[in-house]
Amino acid sequence: MRKRVFHDSTTQVIKSFRLLHRACKDVFRNDGEMFDAVMKRLREEFQKNKSVTSEEEISKLVTQAHSTEKFLRQNIVQAVYKGDNTYKLMLTKDTYLRDNLPPPKK
Repeated sequence: MRKRVFHDSTTQVIKSFRLLHRACKDVFRNDGEMFDAVMKRLREEFQKNKSVTSEEEISKLVTQAHSTEKFLRQNIVQAVYKGDNTYKLMLTKDTYLRDNLPPPKK
């Protein structure tokens, strides 16, 4: 039974890494330098936590990975400089567009 639990945890961790890798690949698709930096940090974080064996702690880390993936997809937007002080925002289907709030009344 112990091996089965270990296998399930390992599978969850690997799936979480792949999920984050795909999100980073999508979000930073036109920015190789940023993608490389983010992937380096991602590998460092997973390496830092590779000795975690507690099911509860692994579950927390997997949940954090899923939250991070959602944040990346919804909140990170690439902008491409078009010249003449203008940029084009590269929105995706996952980009969360908030409604503008009216200015506060005085």
